[in-house]
Amino acid sequence: MRGRRTLGVFAGYLDVRGTRHPPHASSLRPGRHGGRDRPRGRAVRAGTLLPGPFLAPRAPRFGVTEVAPRPGRSVTPAKTASSRSHRPAPFHPDEALQVVRRRTTLVPKVALVLGSGVGVLAEGVAWEATLPTEEIPGLPRSTVPGHSGRLLFGRWAGRSVVVAQGRAHLYEGYSAEEVTRVVRLFAALGARSLVLTNAAGGISSRMTPGTLMLVEDQLNLQWQAPGRPGQGSPGDPRAAQGMGPSGPTNPRGLASRPVYSPDLLAKATRAAVNAGVHVERGILGVTLGPSYETPAEVAMLERMGADAVCMSTAAEVAAANEIGLPVACISCVTNWAAGKNPAYTARLKHDDVTTGVAAVAPALRSVIERLILALA
Repeated sequence: MRGRRTLGVFAGYLDVRGTRHPPHASSLRPGRHGGRDRPRGRAVRAGTLLPGPFLAPRAPRFGVTEVAPRPGRSVTPAKTASSRSHRPAPFHPDEALQVVRRRTTLVPKVALVLGSGVGVLAEGVAWEATLPTEEIPGLPRSTVPGHSGRLLFGRWAGRSVVVAQGRAHLYEGYSAEEVTRVVRLFAALGARSLVLTNAAGGISSRMTPGTLMLVEDQLNLQWQAPGRPGQGSPGDPRAAQGMGPSGPTNPRGLASRPVYSPDLLAKATRAAVNAGVHVERGILGVTLGPSYETPAEVAMLERMGADAVCMSTAAEVAAANEIGLPVACISCVTNWAAGKNPAYTARLKHDDVTTGVAAVAPALRSVIERLILALA
């Protein structure tokens, strides 16, 4: 009927200004397909403000509800990233550097980030100093199994290095600026090169489980970068200039050149040859996580040109480029991405990923040690 609308889960109610609002869960009843897809009552005229339960807060899946509560009732906001106890303090590189220097005077030539399960490579090395990231002001703490959350300082393969044994992720509730603070600390410590590692799902037929992939470029589908102005800041002059909070260090033309250092990529290739380890080159797709990709999402990534997919790395690469730190990345392909192997029907778990990394760890160690020698 003209002038009348039926309100559903995604329509909510309309106030006199035509603004949409979510309905209350109690106002919904099962629809034809068993889902809570239709509100009780009759259709209402567009522009009518519905009373009663429609004004009550509906428990959201994520974030904080914005619907006004019933009179006399208060709303307890859902726990969000900003309210978590592990939210890092403001980051000041000089302050973080002072904390590190009280433990070690080592000036690393190479910085490494060891991703999911890759931290085992650091075992067996006589480190000069070990610092939990939570002891360094402003650094986020990883909450994911397989990420120890420590910075290791010492000599690896006879060269001075600093190693992040594990990383923080965007899906843990941190911002891109927060997860890349460790990269800025590496630069403050004196590192001249950055080597990243991660566990990834294979998309291309070349990326079978157990393959090491040297990343040539990336598809950042996280839609976040450390230099990007925060959402909700329209009119920010920095956004108009293509700059982030760091000002002119993040110009818009940043991505017009390779984000992964061609020189480091060539040295990583030679390191693999010298180690007798077969490696592939490819494009890394990066999603937000923490859920693994669906077969449809993997098909989309494949059409876009991704050879493998992970849930990290992209923000760190952007930060390294912003501060002028050459970066390379080695992805450990631990499993087929969803839908790429019809014979594999079990649900992928994080333990499967860390197990896959353990299988390729010896080959990865050989490549990394020779790459360190070439860089330092």
